[in-house]
Amino acid sequence: MKELNDPRKVFGNQVLELAKQDPRILAVSTDSSGSSGFGPFKECFPERHLEFGLTEQSAIGFCAGLALSGKIPFFCAITPFITMRCFEQVRDDLVYTFANVKIAGRNSGLDYSYLGYTHQSLEDIAVMRSLSNMKVLVPSDAIEIRACVNEAAKYTGPVYIRIGSEKLPTFHQSDYHFSFGKGEALQKGKDITLITMGGMVWRTMEAAEELVKLGIEVGVISMPSIKPLDYELLLQVSKETDIILTIEDHSIVGGLGGAVSEFLSQENPIRVVRLGVPDVFSTTGSYGDLLEKYHLSKSGIVDYVINLVKKKKSSYSN
Repeated sequence: MKELNDPRKVFGNQVLELAKQDPRILAVSTDSSGSSGFGPFKECFPERHLEFGLTEQSAIGFCAGLALSGKIPFFCAITPFITMRCFEQVRDDLVYTFANVKIAGRNSGLDYSYLGYTHQSLEDIAVMRSLSNMKVLVPSDAIEIRACVNEAAKYTGPVYIRIGSEKLPTFHQSDYHFSFGKGEALQKGKDITLITMGGMVWRTMEAAEELVKLGIEVGVISMPSIKPLDYELLLQVSKETDIILTIEDHSIVGGLGGAVSEFLSQENPIRVVRLGVPDVFSTTGSYGDLLEKYHLSKSGIVDYVINLVKKKKSSYSN
């Protein structure tokens, strides 16, 4: 996991590669083509790049019209603006009409750490997965981002892709294949299984390595497809592990942990613990400091898991 890549650039470059093969593909941004990864696209296809001002709501409606006329727009903007500012437009113009629009929320989670709560995105997954017809993807490295963009382009219908700005190490092999509704079991563990997504995957994997050294049997599952979820994998894992811990740079309300809990509470009740930003207004600070505050750093995950497993074992002995 040595090569580091900016998710936004990977996303934009992959949209460009697809556009070279498919003239229906357009790039849309809101006063942010460079930071949305569309700089090379704009240079190559200036007539197929649409730059709106800071009018995400209008851009969504325009994208819906483009899609209904046969185009395939990829619209990228900062996550809280593209999901919450224009939720009504996404709901009524995109998913209700089943418009073939792909929206990407960038700088997601706690990435805009210094800009505070207004720019951090801790509710986007909850919002997007509540919408009928919307698929929700959270890729974890450059290879998976490219794979998700490819599958989104092939699929006819609205797709939401969540990407961050933190440079990510690459751990997937070049022949990796992504499918909607499929997760990835990276390792198995009897004591506890960590289910995570996006930029938290590599951090969780490193934490798991430390935990294994301490004698804790830790499983790790990456969930790039939040909606639909990999229900088959979840059911299998719930029968093979003592505790499930979901880890996400998102509110624990309605995100990955909520989706996992909703399914397992009906199909195979097991202890599911949600690790993420609690039901509070997030604070301002450096990205590293915020990860530490919410136990989402490597060391924070390690300590949290150790305490969970200790409590579990002590309950057995009592």
